[in-house]
Amino acid sequence: MTFNSSNKIQIIEFIDYIGKIRRYSDNTIRNYRIDLFQFARYLYKKNINLLILNVSTEHIKEYMFSMHAKRMSDKTIARKVATLKSLFNYMSKNNIVDKNIMSAIKSPKISKKLPHLLTNKEIDKLFDIELDSNQILMEVCILELFYATGIRISELANIEVSNIDFSDKTIKIRGKGNKDRVVVLGETSISMLQKYMSVFYIEKQRYLFASMSKKRILNHHISEKTIYNITKKHLKRISNDEKLSPHSLRHSFATHLLDAGANLMSVKELLGHESLSSTQIYTHVQLEKMKKDYKKSHPLAK
Repeated sequence: MTFNSSNKIQIIEFIDYIGKIRRYSDNTIRNYRIDLFQFARYLYKKNINLLILNVSTEHIKEYMFSMHAKRMSDKTIARKVATLKSLFNYMSKNNIVDKNIMSAIKSPKISKKLPHLLTNKEIDKLFDIELDSNQILMEVCILELFYATGIRISELANIEVSNIDFSDKTIKIRGKGNKDRVVVLGETSISMLQKYMSVFYIEKQRYLFASMSKKRILNHHISEKTIYNITKKHLKRISNDEKLSPHSLRHSFATHLLDAGANLMSVKELLGHESLSSTQIYTHVQLEKMKKDYKKSHPLAK
């Protein structure tokens, strides 16, 4: 055993809560589980009898220092601290602990890196493909929804047929923290969805991208891993940038909207960001592009 059994029980109860009550995405739950069991192993090495319920702010600070010593990135450490904050917030609200020690812990500042995204030409190449099979039709529909709406991979996997409004050209999306928002579809996306559903939709199907097992399961959607692999395959088809991912289509969606003159607040709502600061990264992308254009075009920049 590499962690205290009582700590294991506490973690499992919390994971069960965020899965069944808060309905976090599979990817988020997986990350929380990894982070928390890593913390439990750290506590076990420090003291086999040390319980999560009894840790202090000093224990947390020492844990953060140990992660820095292992040269983990600020982004990774910030995520692991955020996981612990969620755990202690849950325990505090449910009177499992008397005091939320994580309220005194500050997350490390993360240097904002500009996102990897596709150019307009690369987007054109991405969709320049013959729909010569049902499989390709499904794959292109996935790509279409990513770029047309800017939704996250977990949100795409969980699209329910009943939440698609063809007359209003919108889809109701269940986002982070179980919050709903509406994304807008253009004529091309509506047409692609209709083509896809004419082939794949069957009566009483719950999810747009339903599980495709031998015996079709109407109440299960295809996995996020399957969606990731499909998207990655097509991104490799049009670009050598290994860091491009499904999330790059979300970044491209936001950047291309702003490049075309869209309002920052509108983009914030479409992306489902809670704060404007999350959306403002795309203004940095625009600034970097302006700098490159200046250096490339202005006589005095050379």
